[in-house]
Amino acid sequence: MKKEYWKKPTWYLFLLTLLLSVVIIVQLFLLAMIPIHFVVIATVVVLLMDLLFYFLLVSRKANKVNRILGSVLSVVLCIGMVIGNLYLFKTNSLFEDITHSGEQKNVVSVVVKSDSDIESVQDLKQAIGYAKTMDADGTKQLFADIKEKEQLTLQQKEYNSLIDVTQALKDGDCEAMVLNESYRSMVSENAIFEDFDQDTKVIYTYTYYTKVDPNAKAVDVSKEAFTVLISGIDVYGDIAATSRSDVNLLVTVNPLTKEILMVSIPRDYYVETACDAADGCGRGQMDKLTHTGLHGAHTTQATLEKLFGIEINYTLRVNFSSVQTIVDALGGIEVDNPQTFRIGGYTFEPGRIHLDGDQALMFSRERKSFGEGDRERGRNQMRVFSGILDKVTSPAILTNYMSILDAVGDSFETNMSSGEMKSLVQMQLNDRASWHIQQMSVDGANGNDYCYELQNTAWVMYPDMDTVDAAVKAMETVTHGGRPDLE
Repeated sequence: MKKEYWKKPTWYLFLLTLLLSVVIIVQLFLLAMIPIHFVVIATVVVLLMDLLFYFLLVSRKANKVNRILGSVLSVVLCIGMVIGNLYLFKTNSLFEDITHSGEQKNVVSVVVKSDSDIESVQDLKQAIGYAKTMDADGTKQLFADIKEKEQLTLQQKEYNSLIDVTQALKDGDCEAMVLNESYRSMVSENAIFEDFDQDTKVIYTYTYYTKVDPNAKAVDVSKEAFTVLISGIDVYGDIAATSRSDVNLLVTVNPLTKEILMVSIPRDYYVETACDAADGCGRGQMDKLTHTGLHGAHTTQATLEKLFGIEINYTLRVNFSSVQTIVDALGGIEVDNPQTFRIGGYTFEPGRIHLDGDQALMFSRERKSFGEGDRERGRNQMRVFSGILDKVTSPAILTNYMSILDAVGDSFETNMSSGEMKSLVQMQLNDRASWHIQQMSVDGANGNDYCYELQNTAWVMYPDMDTVDAAVKAMETVTHGGRPDLE
């Protein structure tokens, strides 16, 4: 009789239901994000359902009708728990994926003219040109890699700057040049080399990774105010790649008062670079803020800490692909646009407008249409970020939850720990309060000056320290529980 009892299919259906119940309860506790009272309620409900299924499926008193009813309900519940477990697993994995790994990706290329007959480094007859101030360590590793893989020792020719070696390639003084790909946009934005991408081709690449100290200055993010540097790099694809920091936002958050202040800093702010000289950066040298991103978000962070005289707790890196992917995953965002402008085939009319991913990227990149140029671009970047925040903190996020999880994992990189991020989410789920967001920008005067990374002069913006001081004062107001009078 006991043997026949174990042969009942309903018994195995009950065991499957029980197993999935245990897994989902364990995942709820491990996630450490959902408020504990919700977890306790969910645990009690799941256990009561298991008890019900025991009586319906395997109890000796269960009749045929009970077993059929129990089987149908159990299958439905199992499907629901499989989906629920998938959501919980992906959610937990997400926070691990976007936490900074401490590695920075660098790609170094050998570049030749696109109309040359050279197709590989084996075809090179002359010396390769390189800039002595551009990624000396990466250049050294590139030549070592060529020697090992191609059994080739190449002649080298040193130039003073990236501009000099690029001009040498253009003039035929060298038939190839070394280029760290994070510097490519610096070359092509120069009017002399605006067709650089079309006029050249890559015949060899070497990729290496450097260790970076995440340098988080942790606080209890659910109870203490904190400041995050949002650094937007000017590339598509791999978020770990190094590149210029074209978007620079300081976001001060007070979780107790639900107050957020965003401060936009122009990419061309002329600043003193603060960093670890071992990173190959120009410590103490004057340069554009955007160029600090070439040595990682931690260098941009240290430079802004020096300029503003503040402590930045965390960094968050995004790139062009990030904006497109996350906005599309959210189903688009709404922003308030103050003026008509056109870019990339889009016309943005004044008023409350809806943006998809590509439109949001175009909206946040344009500057030539505005009298205030980069200043207005910074404001538009804050408008896009506010639109993303509004969507993320609204119930609408549940509509596309899985696609958002898929999108976010490869779109952001932060040195905030997974535990800290979960703590913030748990706080929001607990109180479900709305946030008040304010925006401001620092300003400056336009000019031309020597930039260390270029080893040449370029257009810069000299900081207006009165606006910097005003921003610091506003951040302090938010930190201490107040609301700055900016509206």
